[in-house]
Amino acid sequence: MAAWSKVSFGDLFTLANGVLGFFAITYILDDKFITASSLLFLSMLMDGLDGYMARRYGSKHSRGQVLDSISDAISFAFAPALLIYAEFREPGGITGMNFAALACAVSVLATGLFRLARFTVGGYQLPHFVGMPAPAAALILLLLCLLFGATGGAEADSYYFTISQEAWIVLPFGFLASFLMASEISYPKMHGRMAAATAFALLLAFTPTIAGLVIVSDQSLYTAFSRTASGVALALALVYVFGGPVYERLKGGHG
Repeated sequence: MAAWSKVSFGDLFTLANGVLGFFAITYILDDKFITASSLLFLSMLMDGLDGYMARRYGSKHSRGQVLDSISDAISFAFAPALLIYAEFREPGGITGMNFAALACAVSVLATGLFRLARFTVGGYQLPHFVGMPAPAAALILLLLCLLFGATGGAEADSYYFTISQEAWIVLPFGFLASFLMASEISYPKMHGRMAAATAFALLLAFTPTIAGLVIVSDQSLYTAFSRTASGVALALALVYVFGGPVYERLKGGHG
């Protein structure tokens, strides 16, 4: 019990991030992709709050950075990789699509873990991110899967608002996200208006979950609302992906 006495308030949010990521994995294994995505969006919220809580209420130990990376590895590396494979695999054994989905999933997992390890051993001390952050990559891949992934699963079909299943959109972007995470490209850290825009994008990403509880009975309204909210969230996330490095260069500084 002595170890638990050192758990700070911020650690609870970090642990919640990892636990929600694990819950999401169990739902992915059950082909409940909408619920899994919603849980991962919640884990992103926990990830965004843990640092604030640690600064606000202090910490009782120096292991917070390691604990954060372990939780992030579950929620933003393993879970998104599994989601991609689960949504695009085809029954019947070895096929070209299964190989492509597996290769993309392994790429996202491996580079996500590499990115988190690099951040833990010193990257957090820099004024900018080296390589695209794993949570940003996970957010984009989740939104792409919602809009262009599986058109159905174990949940009711009415909860799926996928435009169409387009592996040629999601899988190439998975490889691109992998490259950006492993790269030396500089990305800005979230402060001020950029943090507010990120929070807004995450809120938009989660609104289909709320809409599913409120207006799913009106299928056309639910679908239109969910696609619009997810599309705007994706657009905001893509601004960071492609505009973040430009911003860092203009700010002064990093290749």
